Amino acid sequence: VYTISMSKLGATCAGLYALVAVYLIATQGLFGESFIAIVLGMPWTLFLVLIEFGGAEGFFSYVLIIIPMLLNALVLYWFGALLGGLFSKQTA
Repeated sequence: VYTISMSKLGATCAGLYALVAVYLIATQGLFGESFIAIVLGMPWTLFLVLIEFGGAEGFFSYVLIIIPMLLNALVLYWFGALLGGLFSKQTA
């Protein structure tokens, strides 16, 4: 069983992504003209765009936007943890 321990590099990567996402959403809006939510959720939102979010409205449309962003944060954390593990093995 593979487990990911707490990683400072992973938390930094995911945290920076979250800060940038919050800043962009706060300044441009979630469904603004620049479609910032779709860009922040890529590549997961590409499929949702193709099906036009399944006609989702209201709360469900926000859920469909937030979940890909959370997936990106998890992927960035995992990537940072992986890099942190590689760097720690090289210095040991």
